[in-house]
Amino acid sequence: MIIYLTSGTEKSAMALRFRRAYPEADIKIIPDNEDARQRLFEQEAKSGKHNIFITPAKGQHFKVCPGTAEPYICCNYWTLHQATNCPFDCTYCILQYYLNNPLLTVFSNLEDLLDMIRERIELEPERFFRVGTGELADSLAIDDVAMAGPELMRFAARQQNMILELKTKSDKVDHLLDVDHMGRTVISWSLNPQATISKHEYRAANFKARMSALEKVQKAGMMTGFHFDPLLIEGSWEGEYETLIRDLFKHADPTRIAWISIGSLRFPPEMSEKVKAKFPNTDLLDGEMIRGNDNKQRYFKPLRIKAYKHIYECLKKYGGNDLFVYFCMEDKDTWQQVMGFSPENNAHLDFMFADYLNTKFPGLDIPNAGREKYGAFHTKRSWE
Repeated sequence: MIIYLTSGTEKSAMALRFRRAYPEADIKIIPDNEDARQRLFEQEAKSGKHNIFITPAKGQHFKVCPGTAEPYICCNYWTLHQATNCPFDCTYCILQYYLNNPLLTVFSNLEDLLDMIRERIELEPERFFRVGTGELADSLAIDDVAMAGPELMRFAARQQNMILELKTKSDKVDHLLDVDHMGRTVISWSLNPQATISKHEYRAANFKARMSALEKVQKAGMMTGFHFDPLLIEGSWEGEYETLIRDLFKHADPTRIAWISIGSLRFPPEMSEKVKAKFPNTDLLDGEMIRGNDNKQRYFKPLRIKAYKHIYECLKKYGGNDLFVYFCMEDKDTWQQVMGFSPENNAHLDFMFADYLNTKFPGLDIPNAGREKYGAFHTKRSWE
C-alpha cells in the first residue's frame, strides 16, 4: 500500500491515523497543486483503490444532493463529502463515471467541513436537515481508520435541526458503538439479495455480515435505515427480494427504522462503456432499458412499477405498516400507482420526513416548521 499525503498534511490527525494503521505502507508526499494531483490520478488510474490519498478539502463540500430534474421528485437530502471513492467494486457504481480520482481519498480538514454544515443549517433553524456522507464514498468502508464517523456523530448530537446518516455496504460499525450519539444518527445499509451481492458488489460485506452489524447498532440505540437502491430486475428477482426482506426483519426492529428508500438501476448512457471496460463479463446491461426524462438509462416504467409494488408489499408484509418508505428519483405517477399517494413536490417530501420522525421519535424534538414553510426554504441544485 502507498499513502499519498498532500504537502502540509504530514502531521494531521488523519495522516497519523492511517500511518499507525498501516505501518508498512510507503509514504509519498505530493505537492499541493492541481498539476501534481492530476499526474498522480493518471499514474494511479488502475491501482488507485489499493492506495490512500490524504489531502485538504477545498471548495464547498456540503450541498444538497444533485438529484434530478422534474418530473422526478427528490427528497432534498444534504451531502457532506468528507471522502471520495471506496474499496468496493460494484458493477453499477455511478462513481466509476463521475470521479476522475481513482484513489481512496480522505480529507484531512474535517473541522472545516463541520463548519460548512454548521453555517448552512444555522441559516434555516426551523428546517430539518438530513445529512449524509454516502454520495461520493461508502460512509464506513474505511472509517474504522479515518474515524470521521464518530466526530460527525458527536457533532450531530449537538445540533437540533439535523440528523446524520452513515450509509454503507460494510459491516464496520464497532468503532461507532460507544459514541454518545443522542439518538441523532441513522446507520443505513444498501441492500440487495445475496445472489446480487455476490455477482455485482465485489468486496462488499455479505448479507449476513450486514445483519450482524445492524444488530449491534440497534443495541447501541441508533436508528437504522435501508436502501433498496439500485434495485436490479434480473433472474428470479421476485423471490429473491421477498426472501431478502423476510430475512431482514428477522434482524431489524421496525420501531428503530427511520426510513427506507427504493430506487431502480439508472445511469448516464455514457457509463455503459465504462462498465463494459471494467467488468467485461457482467450481465448488468443485458436488461431492456430506455432513456428517461432525466437522460438516464432506466428500466421500462411498467417493469419498474411492477418491481416497486412487489418490494413495497413485502416491506408492509414483513415490517408492518409504520414504515416511512420513499422513492429515489421517481415521478408522481409512480408514487401514486405503487403507494396510492404522491408528494406534491420536493419540498413536500422534505417536510414529510420531519413530520414522520417527529411522530415516531418525539424525543428528537425536531423543528416543526410546518408544510407551508418548507416551500419557502432555499434549496438550489447544480443543474438549476
